[in-house]
Amino acid sequence: MRNMPMTRHAEANQVSLAPGQQGVLIWKFDRPGTVDFACLLPGHYEAGMVGKVTVK
Repeated sequence: MRNMPMTRHAEANQVSLAPGQQGVLIWKFDRPGTVDFACLLPGHYEAGMVGKVTVK
């Protein structure tokens, strides 16, 4: 992730926000499982901006 270019996210499953802004991202799942997610900005993953979604 560190080598990814700094760009605004344009994919339906990504969102970029300026500090202090709020936004909405809707993910729809069609089967159970665990999905990992993380911030793509350099250093944010290492700082702990990661998580998991568990779908039952």
